[in-house]
Amino acid sequence: MTPEEAELLNELTIIIPTYNRPLELERAIEYWRDTPVNVHILDGSERPWFPLGPIESIPTVNYHHIPAKKDLSRMENYYQRIFYGSKLPVTKFSAFGSDDDFYTISGLISSIKVLKSQKNIDAVAGRILTYEQEKKLLWHHKYVPRTGRTDLETESIEEKLNTRSTWFLWAICKTDPWKAYLVTCFEETGFSKVMCYAHEWLSVWLSKAMFRTRYIDVIQLVRRDNIAGWNQGPETPWEHFVCDSQNAEVIEEIARQFAKGFNAVTPLSEHPKNLELAREQMRLERIRASKSGTALQESKTPKSVLGNILFFFLPGLDIFWDRPRRLKYVWRNPKFQYSAKEQQEVEEIEKLLLMPREELRLRANI
Repeated sequence: MTPEEAELLNELTIIIPTYNRPLELERAIEYWRDTPVNVHILDGSERPWFPLGPIESIPTVNYHHIPAKKDLSRMENYYQRIFYGSKLPVTKFSAFGSDDDFYTISGLISSIKVLKSQKNIDAVAGRILTYEQEKKLLWHHKYVPRTGRTDLETESIEEKLNTRSTWFLWAICKTDPWKAYLVTCFEETGFSKVMCYAHEWLSVWLSKAMFRTRYIDVIQLVRRDNIAGWNQGPETPWEHFVCDSQNAEVIEEIARQFAKGFNAVTPLSEHPKNLELAREQMRLERIRASKSGTALQESKTPKSVLGNILFFFLPGLDIFWDRPRRLKYVWRNPKFQYSAKEQQEVEEIEKLLLMPREELRLRANI
């Protein structure tokens, strides 16, 4: 890392919410400790795993313990910690992270360079590789790269809402709009207890609306694939909730919060129109929800069984590009081109994921 690159990374703050995952947190600290990136860990566990404040010998990594109050669910506490974390950055650029996800250093540097040079861009998102770690560590190019996509670079909120692009929480952002985004999405409101999932729904749609986003064709993020059962949905499915006329008042409140995000990035003269746009989006959401149904599991046809057998013996075949496989087969796939630097960084992350715990330089007080 050159001094110039270190200076760029020092302009970035990453917040990392975590909950009762000390082993994953140890690896996250191991990854970030030798970088100039400013990191805030927001732990909702019942008891702290590390001393509070800057971690010893790692002044750029700060540990915060924010356990849930008795009347809060785990997801409500999660949103509360994100809201708390939105106030912490004092750097020019900010990002959201997880305890088992890793932004690549080259991806961060490329993203910050775009933000510094392009005044009309608020956020930068890139390629994502996912991994799953059970008996083996397998990799998956789950998200198709958006090469050449510029649909989220426009000023028009309405145009951005009509695209299929979104980056949810994972992008490198200019700090001011990022703070406004997280505050709008995750502040406690009247609907928080009624339909907590609405906060996540807002974060998906406002990532489109509140930012002018540039996509870059490099691996920016390595993410763990979804863990079954971790992110439990609401007792009443969102699709049922938004279609129920008895929830009209709450839906109107969600629409007003939606419009609040639009208002944060538009002139005062556009605010009345923003509320109508938000209401229209809620109407379209009800239409989408009414059309959605529970997807039927694909039956095991002879063709699919044969495909599974063939993949077991010949995982490098191009026809299986979208299946999880060992990293060496990911690199061989001609559908996606990765630089030697990108490959090296991901391989280093793989080594960290497979590293015995006793080799880590800092361990939690378990």
